[in-house]
Amino acid sequence: MTTKANPYHVYVGTYGEELDASIQILSLDTEARTLKLKATAKGIKNPSYLTIDKQQQLLYAVSEVDQGEVVSYLIREDNAYLTEQSYQSTYGNGPCYVTMDETESYLLTVNYGEGTTTVHQLQEDGAIGPLTDQQEYGAGSHPHTIVHLPYTHKYVVTDLGLDKLYLYRFRNGKLELINSFDTVPKSGPRHVAVAINHRKLYVVNEFNSKISVYHYNESITGLQLVQEISSLPADFEADNFGADIHIAHKKSYLYASNRGHHSIAIFKMDKDGTLSLVDYVSTVGDWPRSFALTPDENGMLIANEHSNSIVLMEIGTNGIPRYSGIEYCIDAPVCVKVK
Repeated sequence: MTTKANPYHVYVGTYGEELDASIQILSLDTEARTLKLKATAKGIKNPSYLTIDKQQQLLYAVSEVDQGEVVSYLIREDNAYLTEQSYQSTYGNGPCYVTMDETESYLLTVNYGEGTTTVHQLQEDGAIGPLTDQQEYGAGSHPHTIVHLPYTHKYVVTDLGLDKLYLYRFRNGKLELINSFDTVPKSGPRHVAVAINHRKLYVVNEFNSKISVYHYNESITGLQLVQEISSLPADFEADNFGADIHIAHKKSYLYASNRGHHSIAIFKMDKDGTLSLVDYVSTVGDWPRSFALTPDENGMLIANEHSNSIVLMEIGTNGIPRYSGIEYCIDAPVCVKVK
């Protein structure tokens, strides 16, 4: 693996109690081959998803509880410690995803249990301000993610409960529904990766363990399903639940994690954006709920929730992650980000 001038910062959210160090910042030095604790935050229960601003000065975390909250933290002295700055209700239970808009002026949160997406305005200092919008999806809805289409004002929401995708335009703190699309019944669309050069969305499905590839039109008002490909070996018959998905854009590889098979599925992205299976690799742990690529795409950090570990994989020119021998022990990691 190559390295950069300073170590990478690895941000981890866990299923933990308020008295636990439920958010942790690690320092990853790929040259020294070390992964060490740098900072922690307590006082938040089940911070199951995190997002960090472009300057690495602010961290936002959802608290995945019945009365959901979203909390902001100031990142101090080059990630040496975290200070709680502000918090707001998400107006729903079970928030599981949070992201900022492209201008970092608004915070968008998905409430899995409530079946809603909420928008909060951000103050000049990054503190979480008032609610500006809330989208409701009805009985049986379990939205799981909201993803920005780069260089546009468009967003996609996955609804795992209703097997739907929602396409929105975002303006002045409001989500305006453009269109909704039915996915394959009982597929459970969960997370999304975007390839703007191919005008493709890649959706990892929790329940059928497949990757659905959608082409979006030039005006970004319609989606067309162009491919479905399994993330599992044909002879695997045990239960499995698709989890996370990311693209190595420089190398044109796509990765998806399997909870049950406990693996990363590796796909090569063809010239038209469709996928060809390359291989599967073990996550050296159980229940890989989340993973992240290092910015140089030469490393992968995997959060194995049930085996309580963050595992570093090294990625060669062939796109295949290999176990580095480097791990960090942490209780129930469920979100990992690398900056």
